[in-house]
Amino acid sequence: MEGEIAGDVQALKHVLRNEATYLFIGAPKAAVSPYEGIWRSVDDGVQGLLFVNPHTMDAERFMKSCGLGQPEGSNEPLDHVATELEFLQYLAMLEAGMVAPPEGAPAAGDLPGGSAAAAYAQFAEEHVQVWMPRFAEATEAQSRIPFYRAAASLLATFLRA
Repeated sequence: MEGEIAGDVQALKHVLRNEATYLFIGAPKAAVSPYEGIWRSVDDGVQGLLFVNPHTMDAERFMKSCGLGQPEGSNEPLDHVATELEFLQYLAMLEAGMVAPPEGAPAAGDLPGGSAAAAYAQFAEEHVQVWMPRFAEATEAQSRIPFYRAAASLLATFLRA
């Protein structure tokens, strides 16, 4: 099957979309939840609910303390794996001088820990490293196609570095 779809972009998109649905959305349940709050609620022995759990709210508060929040018109919880990785990217770019804080956001010295690097380290320790290695492992184990297994392996390697 993989060789058959290699030259057909539409078929490849269909396969990737189906696999993403199976892995991260599911019906009735995702094979692998992409939300920190769900993983950490299970750790706490309680039912995980999107938006209304202490871990999701803590991640959102941290991002807001750095001047970032939910984009207007968005209804996605901020503890999604992609959002947390984008947040780390923003902090790394801020530390490197590649971006400026958005209008109204705190200056780098006013971020948690007093710098973008300190905020990055704190968020990684308190959030990303607590659940994302298990997310990467579960995604690699549950994926039925090489693309998501490879992406999960890459994420796991990044998290170990």
